[in-house]
Amino acid sequence: MGLPIVELIAQLKTSPFPLRLLLFLGIPLLAWLPLVGLGGVFFGREYLWLPLYVLLLLWLGLWGSGFAAYGLDKSWACRAGILWGLGMGVGGLFLLFGLEGALGWLSWQPVEGGSLLGYGLLGLGVGLAVALAEELLFRGWLLQEMALDYGWTSALWGSSLLFALAHFLKPPAEILATWPQFPGLWLMGLLLAQAKVWNQNKLGLSLGLHAGWVWGITWVNNLAWIEYTGRAPEWLTGIGGNPLAGLMGLLFLGGTFLVLKRLATDRS
Repeated sequence: MGLPIVELIAQLKTSPFPLRLLLFLGIPLLAWLPLVGLGGVFFGREYLWLPLYVLLLLWLGLWGSGFAAYGLDKSWACRAGILWGLGMGVGGLFLLFGLEGALGWLSWQPVEGGSLLGYGLLGLGVGLAVALAEELLFRGWLLQEMALDYGWTSALWGSSLLFALAHFLKPPAEILATWPQFPGLWLMGLLLAQAKVWNQNKLGLSLGLHAGWVWGITWVNNLAWIEYTGRAPEWLTGIGGNPLAGLMGLLFLGGTFLVLKRLATDRS
């Protein structure tokens, strides 16, 4: 007869971090595999990630006896952090696009009002869903578990590195085409981890920022709202049209870091 889930998790928590990481990710993946065929029938292959997403959130909740263990709770600091992060994330991204438009590096394309609202709401939903899972996993579980074994500084850099590497679990051809995004993803991970510290170790600000960035990029891409003019090289504006894969995107993340640091200093 198998161990109760609480006892199983208690035993897993005593393992060294590399083994904890392997088992933590492996268990929901093994539970997901039998659902792949069923999911292909009911959802279509493009939505096979949905059951894995749900399983991962359930597993995270069981491991921490709820999401509050990772800093996602009902406190005012967390709720306000989500709102501030959403505003700063999507607002900062459009500020970047606005600057590039003023410099003649991109042009804004006409869109219909109904599409603007519809895709805006869709982008917000996608942003919140992606940020919820990734922040709970990387700035919640992974950051805490690495800190237990290696200390805070190593956990900060290591979890951010794993966050960036996780976005390259794709075919080799796609990795070669998108590798310039790596520095931006690593810097993003470092910023989001530090944002958790500035938000009283709550996950709200990290989640809001992440959701705001995904929201803005999804919104713009779905509407084909901007078009790069070619007056600036891709290494500057973003290879493949991705802001993170360009120098301007890195400067944008650095500027966001400085603004948040200043706000945190003023509050202390």
